[in-house]
Amino acid sequence: MIKNVVFDVGDVLVDFCYKKYMRNLGFSEECVEYLSDNMVVTEFWHELDLGIRTEKDAIEKFTAEIPQYKDEILVFWENIKDIVEEYDYAEPLIQEIKSNGYGVYILSNYPIETAERHWPDFHFLPHTDGYIISGYEKITKPDEGIYRLLESRFGLDLTECIFVDDRKINIEGAERLGMQGILFTGYDNLVKELTKRKILK
Repeated sequence: MIKNVVFDVGDVLVDFCYKKYMRNLGFSEECVEYLSDNMVVTEFWHELDLGIRTEKDAIEKFTAEIPQYKDEILVFWENIKDIVEEYDYAEPLIQEIKSNGYGVYILSNYPIETAERHWPDFHFLPHTDGYIISGYEKITKPDEGIYRLLESRFGLDLTECIFVDDRKINIEGAERLGMQGILFTGYDNLVKELTKRKILK
């Protein structure tokens, strides 16, 4: 019997719109693509999620390695608060799930410093029953330990939880531990899947 819904954050409840963010800062398209491939979608960003690197580390590393875009990199990190946008549906969706009697939890790979900038402004967050942020815990999805941490910290039975994430590898990690998984491909599909499971009416 499902009692809880566990959500990822980035690209599920908020738009991690790093390319749009850079375009809004006035970066050239060539710069946007280069920094996307060589700064954002990198193993180093995973180390930020793990909480073993800082924004200061990132600035030092990338300005040294990508000197042709040094100015843009400095602007990128100076304005990092604007790199995500909360989806309009996030708060009402969680409110509806809660009103139907389910617990709602958050399990997110997220760097510490950006979480401290972003999370206080998320309108959906006060409606949740608890959250795990990878940067503080020094462990990320799909490592088994982060799902077990969710289980132990909040007294959950993972077999009573549905996990919603936009990355298949994270869904598979959850399913190996008995959670049901919904691969997020868009809001309409999520509503369909939650309705099929009687979580939404």
